[in-house]
Formats: sequence, C-alpha cells, structure tokens
Amino acid sequence: MYCPTTMFCPTTMFYPPPIFCPTTMFCPTTMFCPTTMFCPTTMFCPTTMFCPSTMFCPTGRAVLDRLSSTTLSEVAAASGGSSGASGLLPAPLDVAAFCAVSANATCGLLGPEEFCREMPGKRGVVCDVCEGPESSSSRQHPAAMAADGDPATWWQSPVLTEGGDQHVVLVATLPGKMELLHVTIKSGPSPRPLAWSLEVSSTENGDDWRMVRAFGDRDHCRKLWDLRPERRRRKVRAVKRTSRAEKPSCSTQFTSPRPLENGEMHVSIADGVPARRVRVSFRAAHPSTRHQYYTVRDLTLAARCICHGHADHCSVDHKGAKCSCIHGTCGAHCQRCCGAGAWRAHRACVERADECSCGERGACSYDDTGAILCVNCTENRAGPLCDRCLIGYYNVLADDPCAPCDCDPEGSDGSCKWDRKHHQVQCACSAGFTGALCDRCEGENTVFPNCLVEVTTAACKCDTRGIVDSSRACDDVCECKVNVIGERCDTCAPGYFGLSSELHDGCRPCYCSHVASHCIANPEAGDDVSMPLGDAWLITDSGAADTVEPSEDEHGKPFLISYEVEGWEYFYFTSAAYSGERTAAYGGRLAARVTWAIARGDSGGSATVMPDYVLLANDGSRLSYGNTSYESPGLTELIAPLEEGGWYSGSELVSRGQLLDVLSNLKAIMIRAHFHYDQDEVRLDSIELKGSPSNIREICTCPVGYVGAQCTACSWTHVRLLRAPGSAPAFECVPCACNMHAGCEAVDGPCGPCQHNTTGPHCERCLPGHYGNPVQGGCKPCACPLYESSNNFSPNCALASAEGDEFVCTQCPDGYTGDRCEL
Repeated sequence: MYCPTTMFCPTTMFYPPPIFCPTTMFCPTTMFCPTTMFCPTTMFCPTTMFCPSTMFCPTGRAVLDRLSSTTLSEVAAASGGSSGASGLLPAPLDVAAFCAVSANATCGLLGPEEFCREMPGKRGVVCDVCEGPESSSSRQHPAAMAADGDPATWWQSPVLTEGGDQHVVLVATLPGKMELLHVTIKSGPSPRPLAWSLEVSSTENGDDWRMVRAFGDRDHCRKLWDLRPERRRRKVRAVKRTSRAEKPSCSTQFTSPRPLENGEMHVSIADGVPARRVRVSFRAAHPSTRHQYYTVRDLTLAARCICHGHADHCSVDHKGAKCSCIHGTCGAHCQRCCGAGAWRAHRACVERADECSCGERGACSYDDTGAILCVNCTENRAGPLCDRCLIGYYNVLADDPCAPCDCDPEGSDGSCKWDRKHHQVQCACSAGFTGALCDRCEGENTVFPNCLVEVTTAACKCDTRGIVDSSRACDDVCECKVNVIGERCDTCAPGYFGLSSELHDGCRPCYCSHVASHCIANPEAGDDVSMPLGDAWLITDSGAADTVEPSEDEHGKPFLISYEVEGWEYFYFTSAAYSGERTAAYGGRLAARVTWAIARGDSGGSATVMPDYVLLANDGSRLSYGNTSYESPGLTELIAPLEEGGWYSGSELVSRGQLLDVLSNLKAIMIRAHFHYDQDEVRLDSIELKGSPSNIREICTCPVGYVGAQCTACSWTHVRLLRAPGSAPAFECVPCACNMHAGCEAVDGPCGPCQHNTTGPHCERCLPGHYGNPVQGGCKPCACPLYESSNNFSPNCALASAEGDEFVCTQCPDGYTGDRCEL
C-alpha cells in the first residue's frame, strides 16, 4: 500500500473489506502502513476521528484502541458541546471476560440432544449431540462459553420448535455499572438469528430493562416490537408527524441467513448507555430444513467505567470496576468528595467558605449556580434543603425527625400533617371516613372498614348478599348462593372471595394464576390509565396478519383514508401502548372515542358487524367483545367492561380465569376502526382504561416462589419457566440452585450475590466469621465470646453438631480457651 505525504480521506475508504470513515477525518502528515493490513469486516467510526502522529491499521479492535485516548473534552467538542478542562474519561475495555453470563435455555439440560446443520460449501448436513453439565465431554455448550475467549467453544440454545415460541435470552452481568459503547456478537455453528434485540439494565436485579436496538426483517420489526423497519418513509401530504427520536430503531441489517456459521453482528452506541446487565434477546431463527437453534461463539462488550469526569483510568476484574479517582473525589465511581467539599461531576471538590445549612439532615452539594443543595436526605426527609417530610411522614417541629403517619390504609391515602390546634396527627381521609387516623366511618349506619350500610338487621338472620332470594332474609333456614357457605350465608366458600349481592353466585373464584386457591378481596381500587395515541397505533386486518401505518393529524391522532385498506375489516392495533402483565386491569373498562365518516354521495352500502375490541395474548389466545353495527357516522364511543360475561373466544363466553389468563400475558389490543362499507375515513380520538372498583380483585396466598397480588411473578430466589401454550398455569417458578440465598437468571445460570451471610457458587457455605447450615437456613455471626470485634477473638466458628444451634469457636488465639474463647 502506498502512503502519500498528505492523505485526503474520502467519505468512504475502500480497503478490502471496506472501512466506513467518519464525516470529517483529521489525518497526520505522515502515515505509516504495514505491508499487510488486517482490518475488521466493518469499522464503526465516531463523527470526528483524531489521528495520532503515526497511525497503524489495527488487528481487529480499532474502536477500542481509538477511544482509549479520548477525553471528555474531545467527545464534547466533536458533538458540539463543551466541558471543563478537568473532565476525563477512562479508556474503554472489552469486559466480557469479567462478566457472569447466563441463559434461560441451554441445550442438553434435559438430556443429550441431537442437532443438525447445513455445511457451507457442501451438500447435505452434519449432525452432532449436545450434552448437559453432568457430561465431561467437549459436547457441552453452557452460557459461560459465549465469553470465555476460546474460539473452539460456544453457547448453544435447545433446538427450537418451528412456528412455536423461539424466545431465548442470553444475559451478561458486568463487573459493575459501566457505560456500554459497542457490542459484537459472533455466532457459532449456526446462522445469525432472524430477529433479535439488544437490551440493557442499569440495576443488578434487572428491573428496568431498556431496549437499545432491534434487528429483524420487516414483518418481525412490526410484530415483535411494533417498530418500523429502517427505511425511507413515505411522505403524507398535509400531515404533521410526531418525532420518533426517543424510540429505539429496528434495523434490517444482519438478517441474511448467510454465512451459515461464524457470522458477526455489531451494535455501536454513539453516546454510550449506563449498564449493569446486558441482555441479548433472540426472538426468531431462520427457517431451516433441519434444526433451528441459536449459538454465540464470541461476545465482545466494549464499555468504560463511569467516573463522572474524575478519572482517566480504572481497574476492572471479576470483583468489580473501580475508578482511579483524582480531583479530591472518592468511591468506586468517584461519586463523592473525600473530604467536606462540594461534589460536582467533572469539577474538582472545593472546600466552601460559607457554612453548610443542611446540618445532620443531609450532605451538602451545590447546583450549577453555586447555591447550596442538600442531597442524601436522612430521617425520611425530602426537598432541596431536606426541609420537609416525605409523603406518609410528619414532624411536629421543623428540626424534628419525620415519623410515619400510621394512617388507616382503608380510609386514607397515607398522607398526614401535625394538627397544632388539637396536638395530634391528622390523616387525609377519603370520602366517607373520619377520625384522626381515618379509622372510623363518617355515616352513623355504616360499617368499617368499607363504610357500607349494614346489610342485615338484628331481627333477621340471613345475609342478603349471600342468599338466593334477598326478600327472605328473615327465614329460619338461609338458602345460600352457589359459592357461599355458613349458617347465615355470610362467608365465601374456600377458593372464592368478595361476597356481594350483585353476584349471581355470591362470590368470585380466586384466579391466583392457577397456583393457589386461598384469597381475600383486594380493598384497593384500580388506577385509571390514559393510553398514548400517535405512532403507538397501527391499522391491522381482522386476523392481525398485516399492518398499515396510519397518518396523524395536527393533534397527533391516528387517522386513515379507507381506500388504503380496501377490502379489509380493519382495526386500530397497538402493543406499544398497553401490553404485558395487566391483571390489575380486571374489573375496569376500556373506553375509546372514534370518529368516522361516509363518503359524500355514497348510500348503497350497509353497516359492518364486527367486534368492538379484540385482546391478543402472547400464546395466541384471542378474545373479542361486542358484535354490533353502528348506523350513524360521527363520534362513536366504544365501551367494554373487563369482566367475564361479554368476552368471547370464538363463539363461547369465557370464564373469569380465561379472561385473566389473557390479561396476564397481553400482547396487543385491537379497537374497531371499520363501521360501514361506504366509510371514507376514521380517526382515533382517545382511549383510556377506567380503573376497577375496590373488592373486585383478589389478594392471594401464594405458594413458595410466587409473588404478586395474584401470584403473577416469581420471587427473587426463583426463575420463571414458560409451559406449553394453553397450559394452566402458563408458567412455573423454579427455585434457583442457590439454597434460597440468591437469585439467578436461569436455572443453570450462576447465582447472584449471596445473602444471609453465605458464600460459594451455590451459596452453600457460611462466610468467614459465621456459622450455621446454609442448606437449611441462614448463617449467624460468631461470638467468641462476644459479637463486638474488640471481644471477638476467633476469626471462625462452626456448629457443634449436626443438630441444634450450638457452636464452638475454632481458632482461639494463644492464651484463650473454651468453646467460645471465654477462658
């Protein structure tokens, strides 16, 4: 390769393979190039690249090498921003080798599993066997092999079912919270996936997953994520569209089934994203004449430590990531001042001459104007000066600690204040309740805690809510409704709740996700939910097989000209606005306002007859509500109570349990958009969910491993495994192999941080200085002879016998003896 004295970089530099250059590239006067140039298949460059005096083509990690010398000032300058001279960024590193990697499904766990694949450049297939962890052969493919750095190993999923659920996730837990910049995934002996997404969570327990980017063909982009594939959008005349800048994109890149193995996928994150966990969510595999499965041979995670501009270097290992802090800052992320200075990102800690007014209520910091700002408020305080109590707390004097309100949850929202006149706490009571703690009813003839009028009188024996004929409350023998028991018909039968005169059978059956049968009525009312409009909605046919993008009016309301979907019975469709676990919606009602019009002069057509609403579940279940016609165009209100009695599966009414099964795994909502065969246009004006009244939902007594009011989630020590579509229950909470002391991402995955003073791969041992049996319970600290460190002379102790809780200290120092080093 010939290198001229001055090198002008074109927009695209064609090296074999091509390197995509930035918009502006500053090159050195002299550029030294080796005889042989080894470049990555695709190089992702920043907007502005600053070249060193001597530039050598890298051997495969140009992005990491280039970013390693970038400072915050350069990044800000390249993006048009600015920062102080003291702002620093540490070098990015490939941290995959320091990550704990797990998967929710791995081949071989249920026994030896055969898989077959097409061979590149050859006819026919090659078959092999994947074995489980009990095998000592090289046929194991656990999740850890995705990041072990060995090109001869890989992770592999089980063989997938054609047309079935193909969702498998691979999760990497970073050594600490870091800024993720670039991800490279190299497949093993399988094609790259047809559809997948990259997601990050900033917390270790993964409760805030956020999708960074999705990849798939046109159909999967829309059906899986309700995203438009990256393409040139058609222009709609006289229509103002809303911005999509905050939505993740769905790219059709990497969707080819070629190469058949070792294909690479690259994701660059221009501004970086804070991440503690990184999840690769595989959603669909390419069709195959043989077997479908996913593999990952190599995972590269380019990330750098978050040091808030106070370090240009950090150390990373399996135990964590720690910045080498300067500017008088301390902490793993340089997140505080070592002394009493005021901490600010990108600025050195400086001692302030003015006195901090936060006192013991919080720590002093300063905003951008230099004004005092109290942070890390204590004693349940809040506010910029820690000068008020959190909601649900109160104090008598301004400097007093904030104490909990202790209001009755039935009669108040939990907030309170100190009544100076009566010298007592006064809670904010709901309508119908009274008293300082809202623990009494306001009306004379009402009964706490529901503050309803008593349904029976002293003269009559039977509870009118539970008897078949309410006019016979004074009979000697009470005739109970089907789901009611008791001499007075005043108790729900086991497995039922919510005694009510409005219910034909007296009580509702407990749902509890089909895993429990004991429940009580939930006194909490459901919340109202106003769903967004705009690009959250598409137009789909009655089978939800195809979609069309509606236009938006000047108010962001989606509308459609009917000729665009001629021949369809069409609906508004959304999975983005409302989906997932939605059992809390039961008992509420859907309320949509739709405006439609008939073309002028057209009068030969008739009204359509079709459902007002359709609910789709992820397992393929489909429920519909209403089957009516509307004759008059204009504003039409569509109301659907989310209770059994009006929802159908095919031609059959569904039960409460069937409706809740769909709500627990909701994929999408469809709203009627086609009202007349001469219809010209339609517009969705609003859609909201009205919350349910109290006592219509239940609180279940869940079995071990299940949590939530209706047992819809797994506890932190259990992992969720889906069962076959149509099963009841639809999922199972399986305990992690961590002795109930830690959580896990998958049954075969590593345990998270061990709790209860335990340690070990499965939290099976006590920490040093503790004793007990972690397999049966937690570990307690040694007392040799006392707990205080000044009088605790043995670093270790152990149970005295397999039974009982007695222990002996095992390392008494010279001069001390006895079971507790007490002599």
